Order: sequence, then C-alpha cells, then structure tokens
Amino acid sequence: MTKQYDDPVAFRAALLARLRNVAAERGQAIQDLQLRLLIERLLARLFMDPDPPWRLKGGFAMELRYRPRARTTRDLDLTIRTVEADSNATGIDEIRDALQEAAEFDLGDHFEFRIGGSTRALPGAPLGGATFPVDVVLAGRSFGRFQIDAGLGDPTGGAAEQLHGDNLLAFAGIEPVTVLAVPKPQQFAEKLHAYTFPWTGRVNSRSKDLVDLVLLIERGDLVQAEVAAAVAETFARRATHELSVPIPAPPAIWQIEFEAMAKQVELSAATLEVAFERLGQFVGGL
Repeated sequence: MTKQYDDPVAFRAALLARLRNVAAERGQAIQDLQLRLLIERLLARLFMDPDPPWRLKGGFAMELRYRPRARTTRDLDLTIRTVEADSNATGIDEIRDALQEAAEFDLGDHFEFRIGGSTRALPGAPLGGATFPVDVVLAGRSFGRFQIDAGLGDPTGGAAEQLHGDNLLAFAGIEPVTVLAVPKPQQFAEKLHAYTFPWTGRVNSRSKDLVDLVLLIERGDLVQAEVAAAVAETFARRATHELSVPIPAPPAIWQIEFEAMAKQVELSAATLEVAFERLGQFVGGL
C-alpha cells in the first residue's frame, strides 16, 4: 500500500520507520541503508536528463550492479563528459554549479541537496577533478552527508550501462532510480590503473580495487577484447605509468582487509593469493 506524503515531517517519520524495518530484515546497519538511499535520491536528480553530462562509476556503480553481494561505499564517483570545464578553479566551480542545478529538481521526495565548494583536488583522472561535500536536508533538518568525486578526461567507454536502485521508497509511491554508468570494461580499466599505480613513499592501501577487479572477472561477463581496448586507452590518457605484465603482487598487509571484503561480496577467489592469481591470469590474456 502506498501513500503520498505532502508533509515533509510526516514523510521523514515514515521513512525512518521504513529504514529501521528494512535494516532489521536485511541485517544491515540503518546508517548504511540511509546513506545509500540519499546517494540514490541525488542520482535520481542527476539523471533526470536522458543524456546528462556525467556518468556514474566507482564503488557505487559496483554496488548497484551487484548488491547485496557488493562492498559498501560512502561516496559517489562521477566522470564528467560534456560540462565545459577544466581542472582550474573556474572549471571546478562550473562543475559544482552544474551538479547543484541538477540537484534542485523537485522529485516530490522532500529531500534538499546542498553541494559545497571543492574540498580537495582529484589527482587520478587525466584532467584532474575535485571532491564536493553534499549536505542533505529533510523537513528542515540535517539527514546525512556524503561526498562526490568528479573526475575529468577519462574515456566513457562507449554505450552507457543502465543500473537500477533500491525500492526503499515504494511505500510513498516513488520509483527506484535508473542511472547511466560507465560500462564494465571501462570500470575494470580504471580499477586496474589504480591497482598498479606506483606509489612512492607509502604502501598502496587500495585493497578494494583488487576486490572489485576480481568481482568484475567473476560476474561481469567481460569480453577480453573490450577490456583490452579500455585498458589501453585509459593508461594512455592518464599517462602516469605503463601496464607491466606480470602485474605487481598486492602487499601482504592487505590480507585481513581483503578477505573480509571478499567474504562480504562472496568472491570465489576468497584469499589474497587466489585473487591475485585470478587477476594475473586475466590481465595476462589481454
């Protein structure tokens, strides 16, 4: 049974009750469920345009593809396609303004999204980018915070992949979000670039990249020729290092963290050693 909520205070109360019930049913932390809902409601606004100037990527794209067997993430990654901007201060402000304008679509769910100015530069993408804080208000009160990492200059990898959100607002007659994400070969290429990046002065701590890479190998139905093309273009555009084969082994200190995430997402390659072997075999065949 659905009900339309014209009063934001009543909607907030009903939503919190719904989140408590679903969190208990799924055995999840209510804070995680609430955060995912907020990210999805912002995405609903960002993808109101059928051809928006951005694509979803990163951990939240993986979560939408593979939930509930996906690792959780606490931010939102976008690749910027057509916003006329660059990584200087003016360009970053233009990106923030475009995001804020899209975030102001009224979808009848009573959420307000306030996107702040850049808090740090984003070094990974070819043309840079920025991190923007997002404050969410519901019924005049804070309801959560997260951040957007918006990168410039990466290839979008051809036809976008449609991904669908959770049905948490069905009680209020609100449909799940549909978003456009970079395709899996492009996501694999960016993850591989991050995994193989030659850090200096510190140990690579991104064990999550190995989890996502193996998850894509196991469940992504990847076409090796498409992955090879995406890898070649991504490494050429980013121009930070060459892909060497065999790829470097992960640091031993990843073991505990990796195996916890592998269990969460139910990888068949459940140990660090087996996962690295699986990744090495796949990359060696490109």
